[in-house]
Amino acid sequence: MNETHVKTVKNPRADRAVQHEPICQVLLHNDDNNTVAHVIHCLQLVFTYDISMAAKIMLEAHERGKAIAEVEGKTAAIDHRDQLRAYGLSATVEPI
Repeated sequence: MNETHVKTVKNPRADRAVQHEPICQVLLHNDDNNTVAHVIHCLQLVFTYDISMAAKIMLEAHERGKAIAEVEGKTAAIDHRDQLRAYGLSATVEPI
């Protein structure tokens, strides 16, 4: 008789809980200090948006006081917020 021995190998990663980074939104706030062109240009630089998307976000911030510029992981959101601030724009990060 042919016996087959099966050995079960436990995956060491299976016991670890997968931790996902919190999702956040980068908010662009309206201000009276920056020109329309500057805000659009900065959004293009930071997020690589085309002019149409950058203008849409800028206009929403202008009309409503703030606009969601991006939704992403917390680390990237903080980096993008800091980049916008370095260009003189008002931006914050909020968890979703």
